[in-house]
Amino acid sequence: MSRNLQEYDNFEQKKVQSVKGSFYVYLPKALCTRYEIEKSKKIFMKQLEDDSLLLKFSSQGAYSTKSFEINLDYDIPKNYGDLSKEEYYNYLFNQYLTAYIIGYNTVIFTKETKIPMIMQNRIHKMTRKLYGMVVISETTNKIVVEEHFEEIDIRILNRQLLSKINLMINNYQELVEDLDKIENRDELIDELIKQDDQIDEHRYAVERYVHQILRHPSLGQVVNINAVECLHYSEMTRLIERIGDHVVKLAVLLKKQEIVEKDFVIKHLDKMWNFYITIQDYFERTDSLKLWKLVQEIKTYASVVKDRIYENHPDTEYLIPIRRVCNICGDIAEIRINDILSQKQSQIDKKKKKKK
Repeated sequence: MSRNLQEYDNFEQKKVQSVKGSFYVYLPKALCTRYEIEKSKKIFMKQLEDDSLLLKFSSQGAYSTKSFEINLDYDIPKNYGDLSKEEYYNYLFNQYLTAYIIGYNTVIFTKETKIPMIMQNRIHKMTRKLYGMVVISETTNKIVVEEHFEEIDIRILNRQLLSKINLMINNYQELVEDLDKIENRDELIDELIKQDDQIDEHRYAVERYVHQILRHPSLGQVVNINAVECLHYSEMTRLIERIGDHVVKLAVLLKKQEIVEKDFVIKHLDKMWNFYITIQDYFERTDSLKLWKLVQEIKTYASVVKDRIYENHPDTEYLIPIRRVCNICGDIAEIRINDILSQKQSQIDKKKKKKK
């Protein structure tokens, strides 16, 4: 069997009928019933880049609601080997996060007896971290969480994420600059560290959005984004989150180790911030040359800093995360270059098809 035919092994085959120069194909009866085609007598069609034909219906039942149930009853001998109770609950909350990311619309927590107050609070706290998820009903032994937004724009989420990281970097710079004047510095450092939780919220939302686009490509058509762009955004989101992690490491370091040469560290923090705001400024632009130049500049700078680290500079512990943040900025720039070229090729392909 030829490769072209093998590609359609999982497709239902329909005969095309020709009547007076027009071509007809019957839609599946179950699909027409589900979307009440008999009433609307209308569907919407769009030819995609690969010549697939996308059908959309005016009915609102496009994607089925999926529920995921989490049983909070702890039965260690029966099901969970040598897990402690705390480990088991950590596992369950990881399941909650995974269910959110892969696209479940509803998550139901159940327990044979009353759900303890500490567990109720933990569910509410976790839910607040999951973009668009809301506790919609709660009884003594059942908590139902549902998705309550119609559409997310992955580009907006990335812009928000970039802005939050920018704010974290600025807050850290101010802490370092005013370190000798601040009386409650440990308290401020702790508040900065807490801001990392907001970064996680946006990363989870992006991961969920990517899963939804890959599962239902027609969703991408609504906001004009394809699967390749989604994967690029997913990869960049993880890198942006890592920048937040390194800022947290720098904040923790302020508690553990005094800065020896403050002006030296501030100079490198400024360099790091300048690389970052360039990435932020050019994140949605299409100047691949500017991004390539930035990558070269970062490589040169990272090499210089590496030498200072090997020289065992007294503030080496601060230089290491600063250098890593700069290298991550370079990685993000390279992904943006890939995405820009990918979109240009896509536009060229579209023009060729129009000419045909």
